Amino acid sequence: MYVQGWVKVSLLDFPKEPCSTVFISGCNLRCPYCHNSMLVTVDKSLAQTKWKEVLAWIKSNRKLINAVCITGGEPTLRKDLYLMIHLAKELGIKVKLDTNGTQPYIIEKLIRLKMVDFVAMDIKAPLSKYEKVCRASVDLDSIKRSVEVIRSLAPEYEFRTTYHPDLLSVEDFLEICKWLDRSSNYVLQRCRIGENLDPSFNKMPVYYSLGEIIKLLRNHFQHFTLRGFSEFA
Repeated sequence: MYVQGWVKVSLLDFPKEPCSTVFISGCNLRCPYCHNSMLVTVDKSLAQTKWKEVLAWIKSNRKLINAVCITGGEPTLRKDLYLMIHLAKELGIKVKLDTNGTQPYIIEKLIRLKMVDFVAMDIKAPLSKYEKVCRASVDLDSIKRSVEVIRSLAPEYEFRTTYHPDLLSVEDFLEICKWLDRSSNYVLQRCRIGENLDPSFNKMPVYYSLGEIIKLLRNHFQHFTLRGFSEFA
């Protein structure tokens, strides 16, 4: 078992928990702003780190690290994900899963087996624009099922949307608010600019509607977090 990226210490990826973050390649979506573009396909030329090496490092640094975040790509596409998490839980550490929500039954199994302590699901767009933003075929029933599973069963969770003004409008966020009604934790995050999947997204956009969107989200969600927008915090 291998991972295709590893940040040994992260203070950002697991709320209130210093963690190690590992990246798994392969994704079934093609979001144009994706900043992990090298992980979208399963590229065997990427650097490979043995999972047991990651776990051995965590075990020897338990005073510093008590959690791991598994992100991607899309981790739920990995056939050995259950075994990876099982080996992590044997160390007694917490596990956070980042997911796009396209594999609801895998997410539900992991939660019911108490294999994950925190689930973060990306909400790409309102359902009416999902395929347009993701630039891929999407089973919307699977997305809706994942939302219901996570907010009803996950020990801790967050739904989060990456905002780019060329893709999402105030009206789109109003639809998201109506869809995610009864959800307690929502994050709005800034696009990371650099080697994005679509090169036309490599420059910083002007967030001309951000203030109005923030006001809408703050009024709707009990626990609303801005991530990457320090000037609006």
